Amino acid sequence: MNFKHVTGSRVFKLFPYYLYRFSMAGARPFKIWNQDRSVKKGIVASSLQELVQKGKDKLGITSTDGLRVVIAEDGTEVDDEDYFVFLPHNSTLMILPKGQMWRPEGIGEVSGHDEPDFIGGGTEISERSKEMIAGLQKNITRIITLSNEDLQLIVDLPIGHLALLLQDTENYAKTVQEACQRHLDERSQTTQALDLLQLYHNARQNSPFIGDDETKRQKLANT
Repeated sequence: MNFKHVTGSRVFKLFPYYLYRFSMAGARPFKIWNQDRSVKKGIVASSLQELVQKGKDKLGITSTDGLRVVIAEDGTEVDDEDYFVFLPHNSTLMILPKGQMWRPEGIGEVSGHDEPDFIGGGTEISERSKEMIAGLQKNITRIITLSNEDLQLIVDLPIGHLALLLQDTENYAKTVQEACQRHLDERSQTTQALDLLQLYHNARQNSPFIGDDETKRQKLANT
């Protein structure tokens, strides 16, 4: 920012922000993982560009084309210097080559036979179920069209496996599970309400005290 064009009052408002930025502008230590968490290195960098260059060299990545830096814990992308400058010392980051996705820790790459085929209790996940879950990536509102069985399957999946199938963070996967559980609960409440209405309707139909005089007499005669 060119401070010659900033008014005095605005300088005072911006001063804490820029003071913090300038104090953080020096080289800071970071820990970096490669995409499958098989190699971890420590580096010192003062900018995102420097971190990418040093990280690429230390991790043996041959090209910077399409490289992305994400926070290792939740997959948040660090894509500009303004965000980078606020990262705390010793933050753990991942450098992902082009085409690689962030994965929750403990979950392998999605390819071939490495996809999760089982959920808790040893229940197999069918290809249809995998495609159904992957479809939520594009349109989360599809939840309302899912069967109770599909909703329950999503709720029962381990968070890490669901995050892998959704190709998103565990926090997002947890949010999806909570939405599915709420929808199941709402359906259950609706079913219970309809059952009560049906019971009430049946009771009225069979009650000798409801209807015209002739109907009442017939009902009383049958009791």
